[in-house]
Amino acid sequence: MTEVAQTKVSAPGGVPVRMLWGRAMGWALYDFANTIYSALVVSYAIALHVREFTGVERWTFLTLGLSLATSGIFLPVAGEVVDRTGHAKRYLIILTVVSCLCCVAITFAGSAWLILLLFFVANFCYHSSLPFCDSLMPVLAPRERLGMLSGLGVAMGYVGVAFALPLGWLTVNLYMRTEPAHPRTPLFALAGVLYFLFSLPLMLFVPERPASKPVRPGTRLVRLAYRRVMVTLRLLPRHKAVLLFLLGNFFLVDSLNTGIVAATPYMVHVFGLDEQQAMLWLIPFSLGAGLLGVTGGRLTDAVGPRRMLLAAGGCVAVAITVAGLTRSFALFMTVFVILGGFGLANIWVAGRKLLLELAPPGQVGKYFGLYNVGHKLSMIGAVTFGLLADIRVPGVPAGGYRLGLLFQLVLLSVGMVCIYKVRPADA
Repeated sequence: MTEVAQTKVSAPGGVPVRMLWGRAMGWALYDFANTIYSALVVSYAIALHVREFTGVERWTFLTLGLSLATSGIFLPVAGEVVDRTGHAKRYLIILTVVSCLCCVAITFAGSAWLILLLFFVANFCYHSSLPFCDSLMPVLAPRERLGMLSGLGVAMGYVGVAFALPLGWLTVNLYMRTEPAHPRTPLFALAGVLYFLFSLPLMLFVPERPASKPVRPGTRLVRLAYRRVMVTLRLLPRHKAVLLFLLGNFFLVDSLNTGIVAATPYMVHVFGLDEQQAMLWLIPFSLGAGLLGVTGGRLTDAVGPRRMLLAAGGCVAVAITVAGLTRSFALFMTVFVILGGFGLANIWVAGRKLLLELAPPGQVGKYFGLYNVGHKLSMIGAVTFGLLADIRVPGVPAGGYRLGLLFQLVLLSVGMVCIYKVRPADA
């Protein structure tokens, strides 16, 4: 069957009969693009850059938490609007462009408060764009291949990290020859430009997910969307499997968001690496997670997303325990790359597919909005890590950082209990 014919099959109410690989790669490249931003800005540069102006960690992590909370409030209504208008890609493009522009602007900002404001907007738009991207999945692959599609996106994301970090390392080293006051400033412009460039395939080649009964956007639709989201939330207790999944995803992703933003500061302050060394050590982690994401996509289709979520959460828990207690950098990197990489990659892979199995037909956008609330409101771990990192523990070098990391085990445990109780037949 030709790709044109397959596109007709995926018209309202239908799905492709097989994976549309060209368009799927365009979609997956968006994960490649946005994880460049996540790696260079969120995981590496922003906390260290702001600390040079303020001398503490807390303002970065509080800003991160506020941006996540704000996007979490926005997303459920936005998802409902997408389901009714069929304009997911349009909104995705707007949010991506604004995020890229703010990211570039951080390079030229000269005060901590302006940097934090621009980071807030860039991070809000980055996180708010993700459910719009996820809601396009049903037009690219049949239901039985959605795990593979999700794994492809996650894998491309980690390959994006491995691509970005050497460029970031080279950029910082070249810029340091000028003896700058703030050596990380070019990274923000680099991240913004690369984020935009690698988003272009999705913008140009991935089709919209059409609405079954499209309506015009406007204030009346927003009010209707808000009311429908409130009704959905009130009815969630009747859909036990969906409710447990959303709660479990919230706590699992909370710990992941913390791990993403805390990776570089943790290696610098706990194990004494310099910033460039920490950046380079993220490369094997990213390549390993990319490979494990593809493998996890196939396993998710084979054994089911619920089992994969539990396995991934268990791997992250073991990795955090070892990383929080060990003084051996070799042991830290071993569990970080193997167990941490498998867990981080496959919580995303399996979570997407499990939601698609639980979400009612025609309401994918709305439920991805609710799903991503767990991603955006998941600020408990990040804020707690930032506050604990500034604590001094007598006799334990960088003890606050270790406490902050180990606290994530509480969140993981709650999340895994909720996922364990999910029974898709109850949806």
